[in-house]
Amino acid sequence: GECSAFKERFMECLRRSGYESAACRQSAKAYLECRMDRRAAGAGREPAGAEGWQLMANESLEKLGFKDLIKEKSEEKPEKS
Repeated sequence: GECSAFKERFMECLRRSGYESAACRQSAKAYLECRMDRRAAGAGREPAGAEGWQLMANESLEKLGFKDLIKEKSEEKPEKS
């Protein structure tokens, strides 16, 4: 699938960390973002009347528990003057 590389990175991180999910939050976030951003591929998989449906419904990353990672990322960006 379109997000299989993200999934594999997340699963590899889990294996390396002894399945400590807190150590793999960045890769979990990236995988979920991929699923929310990508359209489902493959003929016949799309429900009738659901043109352009997504692999996962869009949800705020804050609601998914990644608020702290969003803040860290925005702090890294230089401010415009």
